Amino acid sequence: MAQSYPRKRLIKRLSWYAKVEGMNVVMFLGILLYLHIQFISLHLVFLSYGLILMCFILAQGTWYWRKKRMVLEGKSVSHLDILKKFRMLKRFNIYGMIFMPFVLILQWFISGQHFVPEQFLGWAIFANIFAVLEHINYYHTQLMYDNRHDINFLLKNRSLKKASLFKDLRENKF
Repeated sequence: MAQSYPRKRLIKRLSWYAKVEGMNVVMFLGILLYLHIQFISLHLVFLSYGLILMCFILAQGTWYWRKKRMVLEGKSVSHLDILKKFRMLKRFNIYGMIFMPFVLILQWFISGQHFVPEQFLGWAIFANIFAVLEHINYYHTQLMYDNRHDINFLLKNRSLKKASLFKDLRENKF
């Protein structure tokens, strides 16, 4: 039985999402490695924390889109077991976000109670905020609108959509 065109298109889009998120993980980890080679690691604590947390959440997105695609393709996937793991990962993310201010304070103490230009404080704040936004995008409210269907939904309803993973977690109680 042939798959419908919209289903094929959705599978292709999910595959693209997984690839892009996976490439972002590799890219940001590469940036982090480069920074640690070029600069004093003690000045990179807060930036490193944000980049690692962001990559951790992006990796969850990569895994989610791959598993979601596999389900659409009709492959055998233990959907409920995977959702249990995402519930656990969500808690890890929340703990990671709660810990952010403490890492910033630690960075401040390590740096002699002042911030120096080598700490890339602006980039560090951006990386940490981006990690929070990625968590929201996957586990709460969709923040990325990159296709016509999503944009039409946004214009029609004048509200943001619930994230796909949020809906999966909500609809499959354990």
